[in-house]
Amino acid sequence: MKYLVPALLALLVSLPAAAQNRFFDLTGSYVWADPTGGGTFEDLADPAEIEFDASTGYGASVNFFIGDRLSIDLGASAISPETRIRRRAIGSPGGDVEIDMIPITGIVQFHLAPNAFIDPYIGGGAAYVLFDDLDDLGLDDLDRIDFKDDVGFVVNAGVGIRLGNRFGIVLDGKYVPIEADATAINLGETEEDDTRVDISPIILSAGLQLRF
Repeated sequence: MKYLVPALLALLVSLPAAAQNRFFDLTGSYVWADPTGGGTFEDLADPAEIEFDASTGYGASVNFFIGDRLSIDLGASAISPETRIRRRAIGSPGGDVEIDMIPITGIVQFHLAPNAFIDPYIGGGAAYVLFDDLDDLGLDDLDRIDFKDDVGFVVNAGVGIRLGNRFGIVLDGKYVPIEADATAINLGETEEDDTRVDISPIILSAGLQLRF
């Protein structure tokens, strides 16, 4: 990992400048994300419902231009939404934990005014979302929930505000409609249940941009 950033910068510097006034941008962002869905493990002896709350995190991206108005944005963010697990049986306890998520996105953006003071843009592309498993749930009859990484689409819109020749502020929004495969495991009873959990995060970010 320690060689990834130098290698990426070396690659970008070696590319020919395709845009008239902007070559590529580096952005570090503060992120707010809201996983809008949830799911239910119906086949457990005591069915469990899982829901998510919004959380904050951080992100980074590199955006390089391939024309006067087109660019390719590669970004990632790290968030840890609080996850609520509720049981159906009366008196059965629930649990609150955090799930670590890393949405990685590749987006083709169309810029309405790439070299103006205000640069609105729209875009679309692909997302790959990494999940950590949920352990230490604090529940006697549910040991862990395993999530599989998932691939989906992403739609994107935002605005860049120039602060001089090299710096800018970026306000960005993304929507990633995905459903992840999840497995609830109760080791004591050798019980498992598979389901699809709707995650579909809305990701809003505000960042400081360095332009080249």
